[in-house]
Amino acid sequence: MLAGGPRATLVACLFFTGFGCLIPFLPLWLEQAQGFSGSQIGLVLALGGFSRIIAGPLTAAWADGQSDRRAPLMLFAAILVAGFVALWFVKSFALVFALVLAMDIAFWGLVPVIEAMLLRLTQQGRPAYGTARGLASAAFVLGSSAVGALITGFGPWAVWAWLLGVSVMLLLCYVVLPDEPVEGAREAPFMDRLIAGVSMLKGRRFALLIFAAGLIQSSHSYFYTAGTLIWTNDQQMSATFAGALWSAGVLAEVGFLIFLAGWTARFSPEALIIAGAIAAILRWSCLAALPPLWALIPLQLLHAGSFAATFLGAMRLIFQMHGNARTPTAQMIYMALASAPAQALTTLMSGMLYEYLQPKGQASLGYLSMTLVSFLGLALALRLWRGRPQLAPV
Repeated sequence: MLAGGPRATLVACLFFTGFGCLIPFLPLWLEQAQGFSGSQIGLVLALGGFSRIIAGPLTAAWADGQSDRRAPLMLFAAILVAGFVALWFVKSFALVFALVLAMDIAFWGLVPVIEAMLLRLTQQGRPAYGTARGLASAAFVLGSSAVGALITGFGPWAVWAWLLGVSVMLLLCYVVLPDEPVEGAREAPFMDRLIAGVSMLKGRRFALLIFAAGLIQSSHSYFYTAGTLIWTNDQQMSATFAGALWSAGVLAEVGFLIFLAGWTARFSPEALIIAGAIAAILRWSCLAALPPLWALIPLQLLHAGSFAATFLGAMRLIFQMHGNARTPTAQMIYMALASAPAQALTTLMSGMLYEYLQPKGQASLGYLSMTLVSFLGLALALRLWRGRPQLAPV
C-alpha cells in the first residue's frame, strides 16, 4: 500500500481537479444555467467568504476534538455531495442561492484541510511538499482545461456534473488516507480549543502575515469573479481557450512550486510575499487595459508570483512561527482569516463593479481596484519584512 505522502498527494490532486472547475467556471454556471446577475454572483461568493471567517476557526476547534484528522474531509465532502444532488431538483432561486452558498463554504473549507494534510504527510519520505503541491496545481490545470472543453460541447451544466463527481470521490477518499490520530488534549472543552486557536492572532507577526498575504491573495477576486466573463463576453473567447488560459497560469504555479521551490529557499518567506505583491500589481494593471489575446499568456504566467510566491512564503512563515505541532490549526486560522475577510469584501466589490462597468464595455477597468488592494498588501509585507528576526553575527 502507498505511504501517507503519495496517498495524500493523490487526494490533493483529486480535490484540485474540482477546484480547477469551481474557481473559473462557477460564475459562468451561475450566470448561464441559473440566471444570476453580476451582483448576485458577487454576493453569494462574498457571503461564502464572510462565512469562512466563522467556519474556519470553528472547524479547527471541532477537528482538534476528533479522534482522526480525516474527519473534516468526510464532513465537507458529505455536504458537497448532498448539495450537488439537491441542486438537480431545486428550482427556487432562494434555495439555489442557499445551496451554492453552503457548498462554496464547504469547498473552500477543504482547502486548509488538504494543505495541512500535505504538510503533515510529506514531511517524511517522498514526494517533497513542493512537488506534491505542484502536482496538485497541475491537477487544477487538468480540471480547468477538461471542464472548459466540456462546457463547449455540452453546455454550462457540465460544471455541475464535474463537481458532483469530484465530491463523491472525495467522500470515498476518507478510507484511502491513513489514520491520523489527533495529537494533544482533545478532551479539552470545545470553547477552550476554539479560544486556543483564535488566540494565535495575539502574535503580532502572525496577524501581520494574515493581513499582508490576505490582501495580496484577495486581489485575485476580480479575476476569479469576472475574468472568464470578460474573456468570453467582451473578447469573444471560447470556453475552451479560457480554460487553456487558466491552465497557463496554473502551469506557471506548478513550475514554480516543483522546480523553483528549492531555489527560493535562499530567500526569506517575507521576501517571497513581497515578490508576490509586486507581480500582482503588474498583472492587474495590465489586465485593466484589456490587452490583446497574445498578451494574456505572459500575464497569466505572473500567477507564479501573485499566487505561488505569496502562498509559499506564507506557508513557510507559518511553519517557522508555529512548528509541526500547531501548524495544522494555524493553517486553518490563516486560511479562514487571511483570505476570507479581504476576499469576501473584494469579491462583493468585484461583482458590483462588473455589473456597473460591463454595460459600458469597460469591465476590464475593475482590475484597477485589485491593483490598489495589491499596493496595500505590499505595504504590509514590507512591514513584515522589516520586522523579521535578524540572525546573530558570527
